[in-house]
Amino acid sequence: MKNKKLWVGMTVSVVALGATLVGCSSDKKETATPAATTKAGEKAAVKRSDVTVTMYDRGAVPASEGSYEENRWTKWINQNGPENAKFVPILRSDSTKKLNVLFASGSAPDIVSEYNTPFRGSLYDQKQLLPIDDILKYMPEYQKLLTQYPQLKKAGTKPDGKLYEIGKVKEATPQHLLLIRTDWLKKLNLSMPTTTEELLAVAKAFAEKDPDGNGKKDTYGLNMSTYSEQAINEIFGEGSSKDLLAWGVKDGKIIRQWDNELASLTFKKQLYDEGIIDKDYINDKDGAKAKQDFLNGKIGVYVKFSGGWYDFAMNDLPTLKKNVADADVAPLAYPKSPLGTFTGAIDNPVQMTTVINAKAKDPEAVGRYLDFMMKPETALKVINGDEGTHWKKAANGCPQAIDPAKNKNEVGYALDYEMFYSSGQDKCSFVLSGFNPEVPQQKAAMDMYKEIQKIYFDPQRGYPGLTVGEHMPVYSADLQMINTTILKEKGDLFVKAIISGSKYTPEQAIKDSQAAWDKAGGKQLEDFMNKWYQENKDKAFLAKDVMAIAKQQMETVK
Repeated sequence: MKNKKLWVGMTVSVVALGATLVGCSSDKKETATPAATTKAGEKAAVKRSDVTVTMYDRGAVPASEGSYEENRWTKWINQNGPENAKFVPILRSDSTKKLNVLFASGSAPDIVSEYNTPFRGSLYDQKQLLPIDDILKYMPEYQKLLTQYPQLKKAGTKPDGKLYEIGKVKEATPQHLLLIRTDWLKKLNLSMPTTTEELLAVAKAFAEKDPDGNGKKDTYGLNMSTYSEQAINEIFGEGSSKDLLAWGVKDGKIIRQWDNELASLTFKKQLYDEGIIDKDYINDKDGAKAKQDFLNGKIGVYVKFSGGWYDFAMNDLPTLKKNVADADVAPLAYPKSPLGTFTGAIDNPVQMTTVINAKAKDPEAVGRYLDFMMKPETALKVINGDEGTHWKKAANGCPQAIDPAKNKNEVGYALDYEMFYSSGQDKCSFVLSGFNPEVPQQKAAMDMYKEIQKIYFDPQRGYPGLTVGEHMPVYSADLQMINTTILKEKGDLFVKAIISGSKYTPEQAIKDSQAAWDKAGGKQLEDFMNKWYQENKDKAFLAKDVMAIAKQQMETVK
């Protein structure tokens, strides 16, 4: 839910950028628009309805372009679309609070788009939503998408068996991956590590044996921060984070993955105790320092996270080479751990975003509006602007920005109106389409990414956890409080175990976490998860669905 890219030489990935659409239940108005033709050859009037729509207000509309309510793109949408759309901006930083107020006052919009999964779940629980099954006939674009990606229906169906949520398909990309300095391996006469024991030994050598040859002990074997720490968890088959407990399936039942957590915690403590990672890792929450250390040639195994392969390959890797001429990196598969061999988590390829207000005055008009916005030709126009003015066709047939600065000013903000388009059905939005294979540097970046896909989308490897976070079941308020309490206790105890030396062991941290789990009511979470799993294991969007989409998309771009 998090990245926004502009098609500049590469392509635009309409990735998680929030164009949150919300429709107000306003009085229906009808106006006449010339469209159909009568027998006499005269144009007949087609009635249009008012549809209110909101998007995230990110403060991105330049004054010269107008406002979120009225600008060149809102005018184009209303001139070319089937209905009269009224746009209602909602501050991105305050979206759920504002939407709660609108629903409580009975003035919520017709179309409600919000990335917050628990919030959308709460609207369903409150019976504020309209099932879309009956209006799908007005949404042929979405019907086609549901056929192509049946996982969308799984993700959008609620417990009553009806379809409530509309989503979009994005390209499946690794959330985390490992890159290793192969020039350091060669210099120290080491092989690619294939097990966690070998990874630890290689990383220790990188930290201790002066691989950069400057006579100083100033290199790290691995980086670890809030996000890269999750990659270490994944190596041991558990997908826990600061927001998510480690859940797995054993003998057909949901369990808390205590064994996996002990293994990952023990590994992290070894990294810390043996000086393999930065001792001040705890303060590098966003990984910014680790990135600088990597670019300066000081990290042997780099945990890269959160997409952006084009920028990394075309800017960060050249920066590394500029700083260290002999530097060479290659993707490293997650090594085999005592718990099995796993892949990394995949950035959510099926993002549910949109629901319809149960009080929408004209559901058919809502369906027609959404269908128009989902059309590829609409998306091409709104996302890229005008051909010849904002973009031209690149050698691969994909849009290429003519003037990036002009596009940023006149087109960049328009993504917030196109929340409904599935970039995952458009090859031009895929990572590989952004590169020109005729340019050696870009060809090398393409080849490396293909290798990354092969490694990290390997179906023979286990997926860490049940599914991606956005598709986990939604807790009730009381269960969420229990979950929050447990996560805080666990986080504090695990950090204590990592940094306390022999005074506090991983085994003791797990024991204390289990006690905190019992005290806070963890059994209630486990009971809820098992009930949910037994009722939904055949229809929920789970890890196998994530991997299936990754495979399907890889075959699309061959």
